[in-house]
Order: sequence, then C-alpha cells, then structure tokens
Amino acid sequence: MAHEPDPPSFVVLPEEYEDSDAGPGETGRTPGLPGPVLPRLSGLAHDRRVRWAAATVAGLVAGGLVAMAVTGEHAAVRTGTAGQPPAPVALPTLMASGRPWPTAPGACGGMRYQPILTADPRRLSTGVRLQVGGQSVYTVDVDARSVTSTPGLTLSSLRFITQLVPGSAGGSYALVQPCESTDTSQVLQVGRDSSHLVLASDRHIDSLFSDGRGGVWAAEVADIATDGPITMVQLPGPGVVRLPAGLTPVAVSGHQLIGLTAATAERRSPSSGTLVSYDLAKRRIGGSIGRASSFTVGAGLLVWTQEPCTLTAACALHRYDLATGAQSVREYVLPVETLLTGGVLSPDRSQLALPLAQIYEGPRIDAQGFGPPFDVAVLHLDTGVLDRVPGLTLPPTELPGLTFSARGDWLVIALNEGRSAELVLWRPGLPRPLRPGIRIGDLMLQAPPVLAVLR
Repeated sequence: MAHEPDPPSFVVLPEEYEDSDAGPGETGRTPGLPGPVLPRLSGLAHDRRVRWAAATVAGLVAGGLVAMAVTGEHAAVRTGTAGQPPAPVALPTLMASGRPWPTAPGACGGMRYQPILTADPRRLSTGVRLQVGGQSVYTVDVDARSVTSTPGLTLSSLRFITQLVPGSAGGSYALVQPCESTDTSQVLQVGRDSSHLVLASDRHIDSLFSDGRGGVWAAEVADIATDGPITMVQLPGPGVVRLPAGLTPVAVSGHQLIGLTAATAERRSPSSGTLVSYDLAKRRIGGSIGRASSFTVGAGLLVWTQEPCTLTAACALHRYDLATGAQSVREYVLPVETLLTGGVLSPDRSQLALPLAQIYEGPRIDAQGFGPPFDVAVLHLDTGVLDRVPGLTLPPTELPGLTFSARGDWLVIALNEGRSAELVLWRPGLPRPLRPGIRIGDLMLQAPPVLAVLR
C-alpha cells in the first residue's frame, strides 16, 4: 500500500496461514502445522462475482469505461496453465498526483492498484472484534492485536472466502469461490473453533443472504452470465426455491425475499430495476416496492435511490424495513456521484458508509478509461451531514471492505493490498484513520469480506 507519510506498521500473522507463493500441488501451509487443506483446483476463468464487482465499480463512476481496467484478472484468465496462476498482467497506466498509481500482484494472476493511505497509529481502546475472510476465516481482536484463523480451515491459492454473513450462536457462514467459475463453489458454517461444509454446488454460488433468524439462503446461478432463473438454497436446509426468470435477489427476511426485476426490454441488472417482494414459502411474487437505481441492505433495512442524484435537486433515499414492511423517504443534499452500491449501515441505522467518487473539474473519464478516485464517506442519516474519511484515497478500480463495529461507534475499512489486506478504523472527528497494525497475510479475490462480531 502506498502511504505518505509512513507511520510504523506491524504485520500480525495468525498461527495458520496460506503461503501465496506455494507452487502447483503444494498446500502453502506453514510447515509443521496440522489439519486438512481443501483440494487445489485447476484452471482459471473469470469469476461471475468479479464480473459483478467490475460492473459495480463501472456504475460508481457514472457509466464510464472503468471496467476495462478492473485488475488483471480479466486478461489473466486467458494466459494461465491448468493448475497454475498465470504471470501478472500489465495494467493501463493510472496516475496519482502526476505519478503512476502503485500496484501489487493480486489473486488469480492479476494485478491490483493500491489504496493510498495516510494514517495514525491506534492508541485508543476500540472494543472492535471482527471476522475477516481470505484463504481462511480469521477472528481479529483489534485492541489485543490478535489474529486467529479457524482451526483446520486453509484454502489453496486459487480459492477464497468472498463473503461472510452472520449465523446463529455467534457463528457465521462463509462463501468460498474459486478463480475458475466452472469449478465447485462452497458454503461453510464457521464456529469459534471449527468449520464444516454445508453446501457444495456445481452451479456457481453468487451470494449469501442472511434471513435475520440465524439461517442463510444461497443464490445459485449459471456458470456463464445469463438471464436464466436463479435457485435459492436454504441453509442449513431443507428448502430449495427456483425464482421466476428475471428476478435477482437482494435481501431475505424470514421467508420473504426482496428482488429486482427488469422490464421486458431490459437486461437483468444486479444493481437497478424494480424492487418487488417474493414469498419463498408460497413461491409467488407480491407487491412492487419501488424503482431502484442503486441500493444497499443492512441492519434489517433496505435503502435505495429511485434515480441518480443530480446537481439540481436533493437526493431522495427510500427505506424499507425488511421485518415490518414499513417504508419512508427522506431527501439529502448529496454529490452527483453518489450511488449506494457497496455501502453499509450501522447497527442503529443512523449512519451509512459508502464509496464516493471524488469531485474534480475536467472530464469524468480520462484517456485510459479511468474515472475519478474514490473516497470513503459516512452519511449521518439523522442530520444529513456527509463526512469524507480523510487520508484515504482508493483507485477507481477497487471497492473496500466496509463494516461498522458491533456497537456502531467505529467504521472498519479493509483494504485489498493484493497479497494481504490491511484494516484501518475511523470515526467522525478524527483527522485521519487509525492504523491498528494488523494485516491479513492472504490473497483476496476482491474487497476483503469483514463481519463485526460481539466481544
């Protein structure tokens, strides 16, 4: 990661971790550490979830050409040998303050542009405890500066935890995805001291959705992006529901699913369309909720914009309570670049953190196809105040992992550095983020998944 100035930084490695330099057929486990390793997969191909992330980033810069530059994973998939990540692929030149933007090798033979960070060492007690996904699931205690991997869970260098959602009794569910979208996706149930497989699918598992009651639904899609029906699989079971064609799930509460539908002439989109309810038990569509151009879900709340924010009018944020169905709307003065995609809500629903394109004069897309860099911003939903996190600049090709702490008093930002992920903390009033000196020494397929847990 590039940062200026460079305060002292410490690497805290767990007792078990995957060595990203392991060769073909090697597990990468630290010598002498016991425990099974999930089998290494062969082949490389573009993952559907990475395609979705590319589309998300492109949407965040207002429909620009950024998708052409989202890491090297897109080009890398054509150059690999079976079982081996291909050599890193050169990226188009992205400039930062007149200099080439710093890069580092990433997952699946790709390259990643690095976040630029100016931070202060953490000297405050935070009470923050997290789970972080990489090639294991790690429990992180920020104040103790401890990182503990889940015993027996170490993935190969071609498999990654890409999503974490809360389960019951303090546990979680982890989505495991490979570089090769035609290989098997898995869902693991993760406890404090163990993990076990609850779903393995030859179809691609795109996302997990917590039902708000300790259970999870997994969305299975075709290996190749199509508009075919999505299958929802209930975990730990036993329900399996095939959704109507054209319906894309965005949230689940109990047996009610909220999804996006597209008009007849529109292609299905993961981030825009008409929001509708769907009864998973009765298998029928309910009423329409509203039209969405961007949305986010968290803390039992769905928040969306009906149309893109403009310079000439206030931006209306619509809310839908997943448990009660209650709706409300409030207008905010927000930058024209504001989209809710990639945002997270605090537990008390009072704050919304999201990536926000920087404001600058000149063309929105440069000659290389890049849009503006990103900030991380926090919108205070009660007051309308918008704070940009100072000291952090994200490249226009990357989204951070975001979560609020379990008490909601700290924003945790997980930064993908290619071969590792760094955690930083921020709350309103701080002149810069705080660096607790913790890195997860794993490859990350995309934005590092982070989940706040209680102490």
